[in-house]
Amino acid sequence: MAGEFGYAQGVVDAAFAAADQRPDMSPDAMGRALIQAVIDRYRRYRTSSDVGNELMYLADSLDDDEPVITRGC
Repeated sequence: MAGEFGYAQGVVDAAFAAADQRPDMSPDAMGRALIQAVIDRYRRYRTSSDVGNELMYLADSLDDDEPVITRGC
């Protein structure tokens, strides 16, 4: 998972950097667009219930001191 996380972090960093440099984009809108793109991709091979459970798990973990790391889910 470490390789995937590092790669994804680079993609997210690049997307937010683009949003910061373009006056027609905002970081909040970029964040929502990224989240929606991931959800749309998940829905190609996961059920809505499964995606919802994943999102609830991540939301429930927002107060934790450690980031959520999943292994082979």
